[in-house]
Amino acid sequence: MLKRPLASGALLLTIVSGGLAATSTAATAAAAPNLQLPFSCGQKWRLDTWGHAPALDMVKEPDQHGTEGATLVAAAAGRVDKAFYHENGGNVVQIDHGGGYFTTYIHLQSRGVSAGDRVQQGTVIGKVGRTGGESNDHPHLHFELAYDANGDGDASWGFAGSERIKPTFNGVTYGQSNSRTWRNVESFNCPSRSPEGPASVYGVLPDGRLTYTEIDAATAKRTRGAEVSTASLGFKPKAMATLDYNTLLVTQDDSGGKLYRVDIISNRDTVTFERPVLLGSGYTHELLAYDGKSHLYGIANGVLRRYNLTKTKPTLADITGNTLIGSGFALKTLTTTGPDWILGTTAAGQLISYKINGADSWQRYQLRDATWQVFDHLLSPGGGVYYGHRPEGSLHGYFDANPYDGRDDDLGGQGAIDPDGWTQTLLSAQPGTVT
Repeated sequence: MLKRPLASGALLLTIVSGGLAATSTAATAAAAPNLQLPFSCGQKWRLDTWGHAPALDMVKEPDQHGTEGATLVAAAAGRVDKAFYHENGGNVVQIDHGGGYFTTYIHLQSRGVSAGDRVQQGTVIGKVGRTGGESNDHPHLHFELAYDANGDGDASWGFAGSERIKPTFNGVTYGQSNSRTWRNVESFNCPSRSPEGPASVYGVLPDGRLTYTEIDAATAKRTRGAEVSTASLGFKPKAMATLDYNTLLVTQDDSGGKLYRVDIISNRDTVTFERPVLLGSGYTHELLAYDGKSHLYGIANGVLRRYNLTKTKPTLADITGNTLIGSGFALKTLTTTGPDWILGTTAAGQLISYKINGADSWQRYQLRDATWQVFDHLLSPGGGVYYGHRPEGSLHGYFDANPYDGRDDDLGGQGAIDPDGWTQTLLSAQPGTVT
């Protein structure tokens, strides 16, 4: 038996076939972090539950040679919650990934981080070892994913009845039962790729003329435009959403809320377009955004509505649903980051992401608490790329390595795309052009 368990309940049972004793799983209430195996990209490891499913013991393939001293990296981004030495667990590191999820790394040869450190997925956090009485003096990583089911802000680990749950690496779930082995599991914990693809951005100038600009998402440099139309829309626009490369939806700034479809003929050298087609009225939204799949979102007086688009060049009959999602969406800007994901800023400077499920159902993630009030337009071409426009005419790029994890520690600035010259009163990016 263990001699001196932690007060939190860590490691309370004996070793079984080289691992820690069995535990039950906890029910989860939110999406777990996107985990990758906590080893260098391309390495292959053997995973065993022994008698302590869903916890896993990991040794290096093909013959365990190289396990001891192997570089250990964070399975996902987060904040180091604990880094300490335990009599039976040896060197231990625990990372808080947000949303109640924690990963714990046990028996380390050495720790490379301290409590409070911020880490990205792939950040080196230590080396694999055999420390602690329960290691059986056998080099291996004992790994646990836990969910804070009781909401006390902590995650128990290492004993039957703790909060550990089955982990999923690169989309594959492990730890389903005792005495399971998985061979040659490859690590895809690889350096993050830069965003790829051109961002297609449409805009409206104060005189109603349309503009088109392309931005290289990887370099955050403007590569074409702004191309400008000679014709104007013929009405004062209020909100705009880009459906695809050749189609815009624009509302008129009047009490009737007229909605127009604008069909682009060409955006090469100059922007030419057909006369706007009036689709209907009652669309009094201050903000519009299309998610690139089938849903159009609009906000009026803090109320968010969702419409179904059944055609890429819709008539009024092709805009259906008109689902009331909810109130309280007091956003200054609005864009989409993917199907049924919206992103916006508030007048107070918050950056907020929402996963929209349906009427009265969504998850809210506050990515930043302040400073984003400087932007009067926010747009995203997909792939975690965000562009913020300032009233003085500058455009700034940001890259979120995972726009769906509800965290801000993988969100960074790309710098100013242009310090001035963006004089448009409306801006909208074609969704899904960046990966």
